[in-house]
Amino acid sequence: MSVQFLTNAKGEKTSVLVPLKEWDALNKQQEELKKRLEEAELKLRFKQILADAKLFEQGKLKTYPIAELFNEL
Repeated sequence: MSVQFLTNAKGEKTSVLVPLKEWDALNKQQEELKKRLEEAELKLRFKQILADAKLFEQGKLKTYPIAELFNEL
């Protein structure tokens, strides 16, 4: 990666220059990682729903009236 840094008179880094091609590649990677994270989160939620359903079937999970759930939102 051919990143360049800009500095002020004191030599402190103030900005970064990234070639556009590399910037686009980084943005694409970020979008792919975001998508993978969202998919992983959905899988975890689904596993939790299945676990809760099993506990409900076993009588180990209390249910709540729908109105109570809406009040929590």
